[in-house]
Amino acid sequence: MKLTYFVTIEEPYLHMLKVEMAISEITDSEIVLTMPAWTPGSYLIRDFSRNVRNLVARSSEGRSLEARKKDKSGWRIITAACTDLRISYQVCCDELSIRSTHLDASHAFILGTSAFMYMEGYKDQALEISFKIPHDWHISTPLEKTVDNMYRAINYDVLVDSPVEIGKHLSGNFTVDGKEHEVALYGQYDGDFQKLLDDMQKIVEATVRIFEHAPYKRYVFILQAYQGYQLGGLEHSASCAISVDSSMLFDPDYYTNFMSVVAHEYFHTWNVKRIRPLELGPFNYREENYTTLLWFSEGVTDYFADIIVLRANLMVEDKYMERLGESIKMLEFFPGSLETSLADSSFDTWIRFYKPSPDDVNSYISYYLKGKIIGLLISKKIAVMTAGAKSIDQLLLLLFEKFRKDGKGFSEKDLLSALKDVSGGDFGEFFSRFIRGTDKINFDSELADLGLSIERKHSAETRQSLSWSGAIVKRDSSYTVSAVIKGKPAYKAGLNSGDELVAINGRRFGEANTATFTKSSKLMIDACRTKPGEKINYMVFRRNLIVNIESEAEPMPFDTYRISDLPEHGEKRKLKERVLWSSVTL
Repeated sequence: MKLTYFVTIEEPYLHMLKVEMAISEITDSEIVLTMPAWTPGSYLIRDFSRNVRNLVARSSEGRSLEARKKDKSGWRIITAACTDLRISYQVCCDELSIRSTHLDASHAFILGTSAFMYMEGYKDQALEISFKIPHDWHISTPLEKTVDNMYRAINYDVLVDSPVEIGKHLSGNFTVDGKEHEVALYGQYDGDFQKLLDDMQKIVEATVRIFEHAPYKRYVFILQAYQGYQLGGLEHSASCAISVDSSMLFDPDYYTNFMSVVAHEYFHTWNVKRIRPLELGPFNYREENYTTLLWFSEGVTDYFADIIVLRANLMVEDKYMERLGESIKMLEFFPGSLETSLADSSFDTWIRFYKPSPDDVNSYISYYLKGKIIGLLISKKIAVMTAGAKSIDQLLLLLFEKFRKDGKGFSEKDLLSALKDVSGGDFGEFFSRFIRGTDKINFDSELADLGLSIERKHSAETRQSLSWSGAIVKRDSSYTVSAVIKGKPAYKAGLNSGDELVAINGRRFGEANTATFTKSSKLMIDACRTKPGEKINYMVFRRNLIVNIESEAEPMPFDTYRISDLPEHGEKRKLKERVLWSSVTL
């Protein structure tokens, strides 16, 4: 059988992408075409079939064939003894996102899972894809090029794992490990593009040092840069797509965050794309693919993200410690870290991570956040058990060499076995306590093993005179409770998520009654000058009715976690250097 996709971009301002599938040498009496319901790397059912329009099936002679919906994602085509078919449909592409296909007058970004159907039973079929595009547009994609605007893939999985950017975007290249790396930047960017290329090259070089070589022929970074755009990314086998707020790239802290996202998505080239949990391949595109190991695939990758930025000399060690302190602070702040295990957090991503509820601060913990911390603890434990000879770097290299050869995924048992091979010790109890269990982490003790101390304090003297009741506040045109911390006075008093805060202790609730808890100011908490132990009276609007709630004040939580070297390191300094700089000659 031969399969070719034809993609036509005409009148792109209408947001309609035209797709045609030419299928020849068919022997089946009927075929089923399926549009994926989700995209790997983003664990949420998105039902991309909702964007399909005007599906038509014809024989090669132009005779109409019966085509009807089978279920929410599939179409059944009756071939009527035809051996050559032409199936055409349109995809509505009006969502600017790295997790869907977008088409307008300025560009096309094609995410395969949201644009291309597959034939049930034939996902392993080799295929070609042809693009008909405006004459002044160009194409950036990791797909293997054959002739102008024509590409091929060994199967459907490779096709949809190869995003395509088409337009007048900026494009630049650099070479690492003898492989070409392209940066395709669409949108608004007035900065130094060459500096961007140079810094991203440093990220690639620092990562390749861990794994010793790059496992692809060519790699493409696709950047979508617009003012106000949320920072985020989606990984692919030989590429990634990253969204970024272009107006913030001139801010040093934001730029560091951006580079960390670049490092995170690039690290996925190994961890999740080639070192993958058993359940994440071959993919079932129709429904959820559950695994308890996303804490390793995503969380440990996030641990490496900051480490790689540090090793690339794009962040100083003090800044790394500051960011680590922020992560520890958030983990200690949210009670959910003691309610949901990392294994369960990973498993429940389909219903909880992308669909948060107000109570999640009390009952759920992000496998990114806690997994990042666990990555550090695993690296430290390996360093301690090997007297500073190894770290988590050697674990990832071992897993890559072991599982890339046959393409099989790993289980938790495989991971424990690999940890024993690297460290010479048993991680069973560690997993029981911190992966499958919810034991509280003693950060003072854990960091002391690396010759580090952690100081919890207030960021300013004025905060010491403030108190709070346990409410997290969202500020827009008014002040609204977004969550209440379990066990805190406001929780016990019955303050609810969604309550609009009108007054506190008889005075209008305003800016002075909130305090930032994170450096980015994204997390606000309630604040007042009432002494700890004294009463707080809230007046709130709840479903447009005035409700009075009496709570109690308690000391403001520490918002600054300062990590620094202990006065005398001894041998522990070597352990810290191994953990932070393992792939660099010490």
